[in-house]
Amino acid sequence: MGSISVRLRAGKEGKQNIYLHFNYGRKRQYRFATGLSLKDKKHWNADSNSVKNVKGEPDSQNINSKLSLLISKGNKLLSELEDSGSPIDNLILKKHLKKIKEKGSSSIRKKVPLLTEHYDWFNDHFSVHPRPKTQKPLAKSTLKPYKNTLRIIKDYEKQLGIKFTFEHITLEFHHDFISYLQKEGFTSNYIGTQIKNIKTIMHDAYERGLHTNVDYQKSGFTKPKEEVNHIYLNMKELTAIKNLKLKNRPKLDIARDLFIIASMTGLRVSDFNNLNTSNIEAHKGIRFLRVKTQKTGKIVLIPLHPFVEEILKKRNGEFPPSMPDQHINEALKSIARKAKLKDEVIIKKTIGGKQVETTYKKHELVTNHTARRSFCTNAYKADMPVVDIMAISGHTSEKVFYNYIKATSLERLEKISSHSFFN
Repeated sequence: MGSISVRLRAGKEGKQNIYLHFNYGRKRQYRFATGLSLKDKKHWNADSNSVKNVKGEPDSQNINSKLSLLISKGNKLLSELEDSGSPIDNLILKKHLKKIKEKGSSSIRKKVPLLTEHYDWFNDHFSVHPRPKTQKPLAKSTLKPYKNTLRIIKDYEKQLGIKFTFEHITLEFHHDFISYLQKEGFTSNYIGTQIKNIKTIMHDAYERGLHTNVDYQKSGFTKPKEEVNHIYLNMKELTAIKNLKLKNRPKLDIARDLFIIASMTGLRVSDFNNLNTSNIEAHKGIRFLRVKTQKTGKIVLIPLHPFVEEILKKRNGEFPPSMPDQHINEALKSIARKAKLKDEVIIKKTIGGKQVETTYKKHELVTNHTARRSFCTNAYKADMPVVDIMAISGHTSEKVFYNYIKATSLERLEKISSHSFFN
């Protein structure tokens, strides 16, 4: 069981400030400033934890009365927190002691729910049940970053030696958590994803009446975000990749064909990696793919690009077999190098709170997701209407869609200059 002791600390002009020291576990202590003080250390009675009734301490009776009440309330607080099964830490003690100091009391709810407990439930529940907003369960690709955030929160809890309740998620937590993630060397956008996921869990718990803390809704509880110069491949570069002779390298051949299909369809890896002949249909002589996307559940119709038809012909009408994401990404570095994608690309990122500028060869940056960006950008440069590109890519927000358009300012200039307004 926890205990309380009273200690003095020297203040200004020889005054002695009175503090309560809470001991609530092995090496777990909290020092609380009572706001009370005495004029001289000689006037303190350590046996009774009180100020002596002497001429030099004219306010001794009032100080002793307030101090006695704080000690009594503090002991009661420790007892109630232990009985409730709630976690005890400095932040929790500070919050309740502040209420006691200002209002004379602080209510303790039985069994305060923990953030990670609800987070675990959220992941399990919505992996099989539809979310109210989307009317669909969380896709595997969406569930993965949620699980990553939960793991990071638990690691942070271990470092602090506490368990977060919903009341912990304040603007102060927001600042400290971001600082922790920066020290861990994460990028601003990755940190932003963690904040976004926490806000989602907090909002779900709030709507279920599990807490009344609205700090996560405040303007200061923002998610860091920055524009990163992600690459795309133009049609000349994609053609070079398509034309590579890889018959003696079957794994590279499969990865290359999957990448080209993705670059001509705009499909995510979870979709292009699972295509089969049942996805191919025809309408008025037009061959196209009908795909129910895993992430959104929407059905998209995509005309078969000649590059895709070429791959199907090479494989006797079949799509390439699926391949683990990471294996495709590993293969793509080698494939892009063989295609001589050697242009230098400067990538600026905020890592660990500091902006870092790194120069890469283009082939070092090619990944699965490069294909989706390449589709959107090349279709945009080819004057395909944005609404039609979005119908294929499955984007529902133009704001998000335009993040995928990686045309340079000069490439945009060329496109804009051909508009009738400038002619």
